[in-house]
Amino acid sequence: MSDLPDLLPERDSGYPTWKRTALFTLGCVCMVLGVIGWLVPVVTGVPFYIAGLVLLGLASVRAARAINLLERRLPHRARLLLRRAMPRGGNTE
Repeated sequence: MSDLPDLLPERDSGYPTWKRTALFTLGCVCMVLGVIGWLVPVVTGVPFYIAGLVLLGLASVRAARAINLLERRLPHRARLLLRRAMPRGGNTE
């Protein structure tokens, strides 16, 4: 079984401040929508949590490291499913 690369690759230079602020804001909005989805039984909040974590990981190198650390603890099969669910070419700079 080969070791998989990180789910969210870390960037050395990062994004411009305006883009990081926009990603952070959208990530927080998705997390709030996830909580609302958790409270309202009609809508599920899990997709909003996932989108929020990815957006926060793109906005912050520290958040990306934390997400990658938690993702490494998952079973190999779950890690493969996460990679299949992620969009192709979504990590362009």
